[in-house]
Amino acid sequence: MRFRLTTLWCLLVLWGAYPTLAQTPLLRANGPKIVDAQGQEVLLQGMNLGGWLLQEGYMMKPGHEGTQGSVKKVLYQAGLSDAAVEKFYQQWRDNFVTKADIDFIAQQGFNCIRLPLHYDLFLTPAQRAVRNGVIRGTVPYADYVAALTKWQQAGELFREPQKLEAIRLIDKTLAWCAANKLYVVLDLHAAPGAQGTDRNIADILQPVDFWQTPVFQDVTNKLWATLAQRYKNDGRIAMYDLINEPNNVPGGNPPIHDALERLINTVRAQGDQHLLLLEGNGYGNNYNAMEKKTFTHPENLVYNSHRYNMEKYPLSNALDASNPDANQLGAIGNLLKFRAAQDAPVWVGETGENTPAWMGEAARNLNSVGIGWCNWTYKRFSDKPIAALLRIKPPYLVDVKSAAELSQILEDIKFANCVHNDDVIAALKAELKNKK
Repeated sequence: MRFRLTTLWCLLVLWGAYPTLAQTPLLRANGPKIVDAQGQEVLLQGMNLGGWLLQEGYMMKPGHEGTQGSVKKVLYQAGLSDAAVEKFYQQWRDNFVTKADIDFIAQQGFNCIRLPLHYDLFLTPAQRAVRNGVIRGTVPYADYVAALTKWQQAGELFREPQKLEAIRLIDKTLAWCAANKLYVVLDLHAAPGAQGTDRNIADILQPVDFWQTPVFQDVTNKLWATLAQRYKNDGRIAMYDLINEPNNVPGGNPPIHDALERLINTVRAQGDQHLLLLEGNGYGNNYNAMEKKTFTHPENLVYNSHRYNMEKYPLSNALDASNPDANQLGAIGNLLKFRAAQDAPVWVGETGENTPAWMGEAARNLNSVGIGWCNWTYKRFSDKPIAALLRIKPPYLVDVKSAAELSQILEDIKFANCVHNDDVIAALKAELKNKK
């Protein structure tokens, strides 16, 4: 009996230690719907955790533009060593999102989170130090590309996933979300080499090099193979978002299609049938030449739209609003027609950054036609109310001059010290009560 109890205890420990063993059935596509194992439709209404694992400049201070690298430069210029900067970012990751944040998101009524990932967190500390050297100005960019190529060819990338910072954070997030019955979307937000020209989203060292230097796509495929091997049976994960927001891609849509075709085949080759969230050109919206029939594995694909209403690009929430290009998915009318034509689910992976009234209307109208959505974003810095659930008070990280300010920032980003944007919370929470 003692042997049996000991064996049972060991199995339970192993079960908790290896999240790949989570056996919750995967969500799947059934025609235009996302469904669970019982065939019941699942409407994913989520919150993006922007700013946690990838700092976008404007989220660090209103009006600021820049990469996460430019934020690191501020710290280097303030006299911090490489080790001190790495320590700060470790503390940032430990404080910015905790179980208290995930509990709060669940309490509002959301049923999923989208986790924006920076590929550099899949590197070992020694490998990441080479990339940081480019940011600091001590390593030429060409030398970093050469090092990455060497690591890729020698099989030195992602060799021990359980030791990588990104895996630690994914596993922690999955556990917190599962405790709250939240699904997770893994989002490769900053892809190797930069998938566009937008400085914020990809922590760019050299714009669009993902499309111009083959090693970056090789690394991305190896990364998704690693994730698929580890999580292929993990139903806590709703979808894999393969490449976030391609933009200004040289050659337009054909290179995006080819990259997605390779990534889809890579994931499926591991025996992984997770839903795969596709993002088209123009920040995840245009799918010309990327219709479902054009892929070798058309099963379990979900098409994405990022819906933002800006002065330069106004966007109506009307259900019949349309764009003359049938494969341009920002307008709800286009989303509905595309969903029917492709017999595939659509999902709004990002929306928000507007007035509470506009965001509430968007959620309400999308709910009414069975289109899930994910608000951008959960929290960011500001000295006044913003279009996020929470805001972080100054001082701003991009203005930091002293160790005392850094310590203050690490305290301010904690859930307990953030300020609630009550009008945004109320507007979205009201629509979360009206799930289809």
